Amino acid sequence: MSNKLFTLRDIFKDRIFRIPDFQRGYSWNKSQLEDLWEDLQNLDETRKHYTGMLTVEPVNDVGGDRWKDDQWLIERGDKPFYVIDGQQRLTTLIILLNELLKGEGNINSKSKEYWKELFLYERLDDTHNSFKFGYETDNPSDEFFKTKVLEQYSYSADKYSENLYTLNLSNAKKFFSDKLKSFNEQEKQVLFKKLVNQLTFNYYEIENPTDVFVTFETMNNRGKQLSVFELLKNRLIYLSTIIPNSSDVQRYALRKEINDVWATVYEYLGKNPQNPLDEDAFLKNHWIMYYSYSRDKANVFIDFLLKEEFTVKHVLNTEPPLTSSDIIEYIMSLQKCVKTWFYMENVEKSPYSEEIKIWIVRMHRLGWRGFQPLTMGILTRLEANQEDFNTVLEYMKVMERFCFMANNISALRTDAKNSIIYGFASSYHKGEKHLNNIVLEIKELTNDIINANLFENNMRYSLNKENGFFGWTGLRYFLYEYEQYLQEQAKGVSKVSWQDITYETIEHIYPQTATDVYWTSRFDDESSAFYLNSLGNLLLLSRAKNSKLGNADFETKKKRTDSSGYFNGSYSEIEVAQYPEWTKETIIDRGKKMLAFMQQRWNFTIENPDSLLRPQEESNNNQTKD
Repeated sequence: MSNKLFTLRDIFKDRIFRIPDFQRGYSWNKSQLEDLWEDLQNLDETRKHYTGMLTVEPVNDVGGDRWKDDQWLIERGDKPFYVIDGQQRLTTLIILLNELLKGEGNINSKSKEYWKELFLYERLDDTHNSFKFGYETDNPSDEFFKTKVLEQYSYSADKYSENLYTLNLSNAKKFFSDKLKSFNEQEKQVLFKKLVNQLTFNYYEIENPTDVFVTFETMNNRGKQLSVFELLKNRLIYLSTIIPNSSDVQRYALRKEINDVWATVYEYLGKNPQNPLDEDAFLKNHWIMYYSYSRDKANVFIDFLLKEEFTVKHVLNTEPPLTSSDIIEYIMSLQKCVKTWFYMENVEKSPYSEEIKIWIVRMHRLGWRGFQPLTMGILTRLEANQEDFNTVLEYMKVMERFCFMANNISALRTDAKNSIIYGFASSYHKGEKHLNNIVLEIKELTNDIINANLFENNMRYSLNKENGFFGWTGLRYFLYEYEQYLQEQAKGVSKVSWQDITYETIEHIYPQTATDVYWTSRFDDESSAFYLNSLGNLLLLSRAKNSKLGNADFETKKKRTDSSGYFNGSYSEIEVAQYPEWTKETIIDRGKKMLAFMQQRWNFTIENPDSLLRPQEESNNNQTKD
């Protein structure tokens, strides 16, 4: 068919549309919806509005389960098509049309039933609908779209899973429903006319089916660029059609495997709609584990997957060639690892033991640095009972120690040693290194990077010139771990959650504005500024009571009768409340305990802790006395 402008009414006449298996789910968010809504509101009732390209592929094979519900329409003369480009816009317009066509009556001089049969669905009998637009039957969004968006009965209505894409569909439906609440019938008539008669598409039918996959890779949908993950799926499906010496049955089976894997991947990436996971981030981390990491250039994983590994050349003109088995092995790994990836990011939903969960949570607080690919591989094997639990637990501990030391003691660049750690991931996946050996190598690597002298020098400078430990990058994490340590000692329950901790909930016991006579009588010289931000003077509060305690004297802070005093707070507060006085020596004493815990917890040595607890002159005098 020649390339020409069609209205929505033209497009749907005697046609059925399905979103094919290589397309992504519905991805429009509020900004795209607002753009479309604004276009419609600003459209003059007498003018056409060009909406963009709509590219479709005629469906030649309508046998099997995919089209069984629509056979009666096809036999009647309706032509089935796959939507290659334009599915985001088309889906959005159908959602809006559905909201406009709710209820009975007429719209634009015809009954709403007439328009529903043209754009939405037709009834074969009392229990069976055939949908004019939607997803293929094995798409995770298919049943959700039918039952929750179009609000129609489906015999398999309980077979959908909610994910990021179904959430986007729900949000679009609610967006238009809310917009239409203020519309009267006349305004709805005008909007409907704009939709079906004034929006125009550059409608194009691809005549050669072999061009579909190439066409798809070159097309974008209104500012929503295709992800690498989407392009990879399309590429793999295309390769499945050209693998030599494969029967139609084998090619269909491979295509189905690819679709099933991608359905699983999309399910887990969008399984928590409040925290949808980035497709390309998962793909990159899996690539680091599955293949050999290279730092040659940015986004090298994209070029590797789409320009080296999964190419026509690699299938037809390379020895040894890329085979169906190679593709299946790769996608099966994706399917297994995406579940682990989801659990790593949503640990509360994971099947892991409490011990493992604790260390994963710590890594989220601390930052993973380069350990995510390796951890994904290890936990995937653990879940399959292919790894020793105690060794995994030891790995978690040495990983956390490395990251704490790298981030907060040695102040390494965020990507320092990543190439080595990525190498561990690849070697582990390929079976070249066992986990117990990797644990030993991480320990050695950590010992190599420890630079306690740098930490001492930096903190000493900061204490004398700036904001001391209060400005230390590791303060929040350290104070929380110290609180957890005191909780364990007391065999008590948690009183502070990580989410509650901000720098506003870190108390200066000796306050920043020390006007009370209690403080001026004890901190009255130039050295007082040093003690203000000393480690021993910083306290993690159990709740937002910093402002209540303010600049009060120490006795008031300890015993305030409205339950906001230290005696009734976190384990760190209770520890402080045991001191009878708060002086410079008290700050030093508590600081010694905290530094001792730091060295024991992460197994390193601060050569001169006294220098971090006293001003330079006092520290030098102490060393002379010793």
